[in-house]
Amino acid sequence: MLLEEVIEKSYKLFESYTIGQTLDVCKRCCVSDADEARLVNTPLREVSSSVLRAGYFESARAYTDRELWEMKHFLPRVLELVSNFDFPCVSVEEVFLRLELHQPKRWTSEELQLLQDFSVEFFKKCLSYYPYSPDGDDISTYLTMFGVAHFPVRPILDAWTNAENTESTLLFKDFVINEFNYQTSSYFETQNENETFNEIVSNWLNDAAVKSKFSIKIDSILAEHQNLDADVIQESRLVKELLNM
Repeated sequence: MLLEEVIEKSYKLFESYTIGQTLDVCKRCCVSDADEARLVNTPLREVSSSVLRAGYFESARAYTDRELWEMKHFLPRVLELVSNFDFPCVSVEEVFLRLELHQPKRWTSEELQLLQDFSVEFFKKCLSYYPYSPDGDDISTYLTMFGVAHFPVRPILDAWTNAENTESTLLFKDFVINEFNYQTSSYFETQNENETFNEIVSNWLNDAAVKSKFSIKIDSILAEHQNLDADVIQESRLVKELLNM
């Protein structure tokens, strides 16, 4: 399913999550009456990231069923904005934390499947840019975004393993150099408490089949792209050596 199709499906799937004129947000110091009104009175498909941020994401968390209901109402637009690298919160990594996916019983199986489909298709889009995506972030930012929010990470990593474009391989090269310690065979990510996420990424990077695939892809890039920057060539050769250790 294409990314655009996933987003359109989300509007249909979550359309029953309607809201009123007030939201379960902090009105004491986080969200003003004007920002709340601007958000709830704007058609969902027309809500901008700045309006969504000011009227919802700037609020302190309530951790209530109503808060999650409202998050599901806004979710299709959030997915659409994110798909265009337009994030409704200051920190990209935190955009999906309000989904509470560590409590899957609060979601239907169809909803969970759609979120997984979105994560894979969006990540595949991210793999088409090198070295940075249009918003200026690197690939580890998006992986962390999904990991800390408890999305299934392995399908995302599998999509990376199976990607055939040059950009995805060069992104892998950068990821290994910047985020992985082959002396300890561990993923460097320590800014979150999701140890399962870190373990999954480390196991993926240590998987013999994964290392073999990327080693072959690096060989292909070095053979076919003679005009590569000298630093890229040197780093690619280094990563190939690490993969063969």
